[in-house]
Amino acid sequence: MNTSDQISATQAAGHEVWCAGPSSEESVRVLEATLGVVLPPSYRQFLLNTGALAIYDSTISGVIDDNPTDTPSGSLYGETCRYREDHNLPEHLLVIQPDEEAPYCLDSSAVGKNGEFPVVCFELASRHSGVVAPSFSEWLEKFFFQWAS
Repeated sequence: MNTSDQISATQAAGHEVWCAGPSSEESVRVLEATLGVVLPPSYRQFLLNTGALAIYDSTISGVIDDNPTDTPSGSLYGETCRYREDHNLPEHLLVIQPDEEAPYCLDSSAVGKNGEFPVVCFELASRHSGVVAPSFSEWLEKFFFQWAS
C-alpha cells in the first residue's frame, strides 16, 4: 500500500492526519546539500509525495511549506539540528520522528541495498541505538500499522 492509501485508511479508521503537502525536487536537493547527504530513495519519495506527516502528535519529520531549511517542529532539518544541539546527536543520524527519550532516525552511516538507510531508535540517555527497520519504507509501514484499527 502506498503512502496515500495508508493515509486514507488511517483517516477512514477515524484518526486525525495532517500532511504538509508535496515537496519539490529542488527542495529535496537543497535539503540534501544542506545536510551533506543523499537521502534514501524511499524517504525522498515520501518528501516528494507527502512532505511531512502527523497523526495526532506522532510526527514524521520532513519538509514543510516546501522550505527545506526552515526549522519548525516536524521539519527534518529543524528536528535534526535541535537534537544535535540539545542532545549531541551523532552527525550521521537524521531525526524522522522526534521523541523526548528516543527519537527514530535515518542512519546515514549504514547505506544498504538500493541506497536505503536503516531506521534506528537512538536512546538519548544511554547513547545506544538499535535498528528497527532496514529502510524508511518498511518503518513507515510499521508506523501506519499502529493506526490501522
